Amino acid sequence: MTNILIDSDKKLHNLLSKIEDCKEIGLDTEFIRESTYRPILALIQISLANEEIYLIDPQKIKDISGISKITSDPKIIKIIHSAKQDLEALYSHLGSFPKNVFDTQIAYNFLSEKSNIGYSALVKNICDVDIKEGSWRTDWLKRPLSEEKKEYAANDVRYLIKIKNQLEKNLKIINRYSWFQEEQNNELEKSNIIIEPDNAWEKINYPLYFDSSDLALLKKLASWREKLSIKYDIPKRWILSDSLLIKVMITNEHKAQEIIENIKQTLTSSEKDILQKILSSKRKIKNKNLYPKKDIEQKCNEVLSYVSDEFKIDPTIIANKRDMEMFIISNQKARFMKGWRYQIFGKLVQ
Repeated sequence: MTNILIDSDKKLHNLLSKIEDCKEIGLDTEFIRESTYRPILALIQISLANEEIYLIDPQKIKDISGISKITSDPKIIKIIHSAKQDLEALYSHLGSFPKNVFDTQIAYNFLSEKSNIGYSALVKNICDVDIKEGSWRTDWLKRPLSEEKKEYAANDVRYLIKIKNQLEKNLKIINRYSWFQEEQNNELEKSNIIIEPDNAWEKINYPLYFDSSDLALLKKLASWREKLSIKYDIPKRWILSDSLLIKVMITNEHKAQEIIENIKQTLTSSEKDILQKILSSKRKIKNKNLYPKKDIEQKCNEVLSYVSDEFKIDPTIIANKRDMEMFIISNQKARFMKGWRYQIFGKLVQ
């Protein structure tokens, strides 16, 4: 099994001629995201059906359009384990969103009672091979890459094609391949991974007692934070974590001001003025009693336990705590009121 480093445009061009006729490739990335808003792409690993593995160094490639040609080709299946962060890293570097992805973690969720399995455990389960863990602790931007780092990186894609083919076969045997496709299409949709400032509030687990006025305020605050994170290229939590963002909304004026004064990032006076203007529309947010229907909650949990046992799927994949809360308040907004979840669970509790 050969691991080949692609660290020049010429080498990448030669690789493109090999990949353009491939039906599927294994794909993974290594990136750094400790102090930036966007992940910094450090390495791209690709495996082929002939067991050749290519390690592309994006820091050494001048013409990135060649990489984008691979990831954006709809004819080539890109097999990735737990793909969301990889897709974001690729988009941040290339400016184009990968197409035709097969996420092995999502696929395995429909075949096991344990959800969100790690890659090394999946390799062990499907291929009966033990691989080393711990590559996430590595500084992947440091050059040259050591042989140990190259081996770590190569192992992350070495077994993906074999795993994908086995998972696809197993899903079709039990008629759950359409479930997987539906779930993957929703989870890996571009708008679910690449966040626009005006939609940033949707990623926050806000209290479900918030009414339309509360949500309007949350949208403005989340958008303000997102734009500043992008401007300064820093993690959102360096401005305000999700929990502090909510706290600024629901706490008294003195506490809110204290939180603002402790923001890690230095902001300009105009940026602070915008925040103060947004908060000036704040009114007292009242915590409403959302759970008068304990009988409904109990029924849901009983049915969920039965369904998860019947289909041998982790119950949190079918419905998590947030789903249950949303169902009690407004059942049409609950995730399990549509698609495959509705067919096996939602219609039993509506």
